[in-house]
Amino acid sequence: MESLGPLLKMEGIGKSYFGNRVLKNVSFTLNKGQILGLVGENGAGKSTLMNILFGMNVIHDTGGYEGRILINNREIRFDSPLDALEAGVGMVHQEFSLIPGFTATENIVLNRESTKYNILVESFGERLKTLDKGKMKERARSAINKLNVELVEDTLVTEMPVGHKQFTEIAREIDKENTQILVLDEPTAVLTESEADILLKSMKRLSELGIAIIFISHRLQEIMEICDKIIVLRDGEVVEETIPSETSIKDIASHMVGRSIE
Repeated sequence: MESLGPLLKMEGIGKSYFGNRVLKNVSFTLNKGQILGLVGENGAGKSTLMNILFGMNVIHDTGGYEGRILINNREIRFDSPLDALEAGVGMVHQEFSLIPGFTATENIVLNRESTKYNILVESFGERLKTLDKGKMKERARSAINKLNVELVEDTLVTEMPVGHKQFTEIAREIDKENTQILVLDEPTAVLTESEADILLKSMKRLSELGIAIIFISHRLQEIMEICDKIIVLRDGEVVEETIPSETSIKDIASHMVGRSIE
């Protein structure tokens, strides 16, 4: 049964590091299939907010956080990123976490490889199942097709242009069957203009499949073009929540810096 109400709800989120307050009473909702643009200057609190959502150790090791996070109306407190992944929250960071000597397929299905039965399983158990490379390749191709990019699944990471590495990272999150929330942290920063256009179209396709996306970007034109809702953070607080049709790049920039932009 599909849950009523927002897919994700962050209520009154606050965080201090050693007496320095970096987030104060941050609240917002995210619906299934919605693209939310999260913007703010460097140091506004965007990364800390996403670290809280993703259960990063840096949050637990510094005293936790204030407020509540609800997914499908159930309050959650992730002890680690593994908990977040199991709950269907995926994140693509600015720094690539791909294994260079592996192919796109091997990176996309990493730690979730498809296996198949062989006769040795009878004597030695499940651990001697062999990799089902055909099935793995099929899964990788399916994830890549959802992005609608020209990426050959047998390509080694070392032979990929930067844009294809970014798409491989995103395909890995899509391959996880339960992914329902995807956080993209400055994904277009390393892309050419044409690659960025492809990514924006891919994000739209994913949203149509029901995946909710939190899109962090300094490229305000992209935020205006792709997002259903925009949240502006300044000095750790939400200073504006709006939709593209009711704002402008100039207005967003003014909210980000706290003064009028000429």
